[in-house]
Amino acid sequence: MDILVVAAHPDDEVIGMGATLYKLSKQKHRIHLCVATDGTGNYKKNSLEYEKISKIRRASCIKSSNYLGIKSVDFLGFQDGHLDLTPQIEINVAIEKLIQKYNPQIVYTTPKHDLHTDHYKIHECTVVATRPHNNSILTVLNYEFPTVQKTNFLPNVFVDVYNEFPKKISAFKFHKTEQQKFPFPRSIKSIKNLAERRGIESNLKLAEGFSLIRNIIK
Repeated sequence: MDILVVAAHPDDEVIGMGATLYKLSKQKHRIHLCVATDGTGNYKKNSLEYEKISKIRRASCIKSSNYLGIKSVDFLGFQDGHLDLTPQIEINVAIEKLIQKYNPQIVYTTPKHDLHTDHYKIHECTVVATRPHNNSILTVLNYEFPTVQKTNFLPNVFVDVYNEFPKKISAFKFHKTEQQKFPFPRSIKSIKNLAERRGIESNLKLAEGFSLIRNIIK
C-alpha cells in the first residue's frame, strides 16, 4: 500500500507519528513524505544563516526518513512561518501533484488544533487536495504534536507503538537543531509523555493518537 504523509516542517512527521511510520514500514507499506517548508524558522531568506539551516534541516529529515524506512521525500520549498501568506492554491496544487505521482490509499497530515499557522494551513490544504475525486485515497487522518493547543486534539484512532517507540526517539535525535529541554514540546520527555497519555486512554503502554478526517469503505 502507498501512504502519503504531509508535514509542514522537516521534523513534523517524526514528532507526530514516527513510531507509526516505522511500524508501517516494517509491514512493507511504501511511505512517501511531503515536507512543505524549508524549516528555516525566523531566519531571513537569502542570508547565510538561512541557507545553512535549510541544508541542515533537509539533511536531518533525509537521515531520519531513511532510518524509519520512508521510501521517498519531496521538499516543496515554501518558506517556514510564511504559509499563511502563501496562496492556498499553490500549496493545494503541489500536494495534488504528489497524490497523482504516488497514488496513495492513506494520507496523514498535520493537525488544525495547535497555534502554529503552518500546521493549520497544511491541514486545510491537505483536506482540499484529498477530496474524493479522481484519486484512490480512502483514509485521511491528522497526527498529533505535544504542543500548546487552541482547541483540544481529540484522537479517535490509536496505534500501539510500544515496540516501535525507541525508533521514534532515535529518529528524532537526527534533528539536533530542534531538540529542546523539557517542558518544551520538542523535548524527548514531552514526546514520551504524550505517548504515555495516549496509551492510558487506549489501554496500551505507549500509543500515538490520530484524528480521523475521512474514511471510505468500499
